[in-house]
Amino acid sequence: MQAEKNTDLKVGLTVIIGLALLLLGIGMAKGWHLGGVHNILHVRFVDAGGIATDDPVFIRGINHGKVTEIISAPNKDVEVTMDIDQTEILHKDATARILMLEVMSGKKVEIDEGTFGTFDAAKDTLMGTYPGDISTLVAVLNSISGSLPAITKNVDSVLRNLTDFFGNGKFKEKAYSALDDADHTLKDLRAVLLENRGALKRTIDQADVLTRELNSTIVSMRPGAQLLLDSMRVFVRKASTTLSGADALLASLNEMMAEAKDKKSLLYRLTSDKEMANKLDSLLTNGHKLIEQIRLQGVDANIRFFHSTTPQK
Repeated sequence: MQAEKNTDLKVGLTVIIGLALLLLGIGMAKGWHLGGVHNILHVRFVDAGGIATDDPVFIRGINHGKVTEIISAPNKDVEVTMDIDQTEILHKDATARILMLEVMSGKKVEIDEGTFGTFDAAKDTLMGTYPGDISTLVAVLNSISGSLPAITKNVDSVLRNLTDFFGNGKFKEKAYSALDDADHTLKDLRAVLLENRGALKRTIDQADVLTRELNSTIVSMRPGAQLLLDSMRVFVRKASTTLSGADALLASLNEMMAEAKDKKSLLYRLTSDKEMANKLDSLLTNGHKLIEQIRLQGVDANIRFFHSTTPQK
C-alpha cells in the first residue's frame, strides 16, 4: 500500500514538473516574462505586414518581448506597441522590421539596435519597415500570372518576325553585298595608298621643311620685332610728354582767358577796351605820319651827348 502511494506521488510530481517545463517552454517561445523590468516601445510602420498581438520581438535573434497593441488610424501609419525587457542596448538610429517567424506562418519583429545616439523609450519612436515575405511574392506572381500568356504570345510574335526578317534571302544578299563592297573599298584604298606612298612621303617631308623654315623665320624676326616694340615704347613715352605739354599750354590759355574776364588785364584792354583801342589807333596813325615826314623832309637832329644846362664852347 505504501509502495503504491510512493508510486502515485512520483507520477504526480513527474506530471507537475513536465507541465511546468511545458509551460516554461511555451512562455519562452511566446515571450512571456515572469517578473523583471519591462519597457514599453513604440514603433511606426507604413504596412503592418500581418503582425498581431503577442507576436515575439527579437533583438539580434534573441526574444526580448512581444507585441502588446496595434493601432491603425485611417490615412496614418500603423503604430505598434511592444513590451520588451530592456532598451539600454538601443540607439537613436535603431530600426525595426517585420519578418516571418516560420516558413508557412507566424510573424515577428526584428529590431536593429543602431550605432549612435541614445534612445529614450519614453520619448522616441522607432521607424519600422515591412520588406515582404513569401506571401508577398506569391501575391505579386499571382497579379502578373494573368499577363504571362499575353507576354509569351508577344515574345513568340517578336521571335517569329525576327526569324522572317533574317531568313529573308534579300536581306542576306544585301548584307553580303554590303560586306563585299566594304572589302572592295578597303582594297582600293590600300592600293591608292601604295601607289601614292612616294608622293605622300614627299608631301610630309615638304611640310616638315616648311615648318622648320617658318620656325627659323620667326626666330630671326624676333630681334627686329623686339626693336620695333622698343621704338613703339619710346614713341608712346614721347607722345605722353607732348600731351603733357599740350595740357600745360591749354591750362595757360585757360588761365589767360580767366584773367581776361578782369577788366584791368592787358588782354582785356587790348581786345575789349574802346579807349585803349582808340589810343592804340591814334598811336599808330601818328607813328605813320612821323615816318612819312621823316621820309619826305629828313631829320634835323640836335643831339646832346652830355647832360648840361649850359652849352660849352
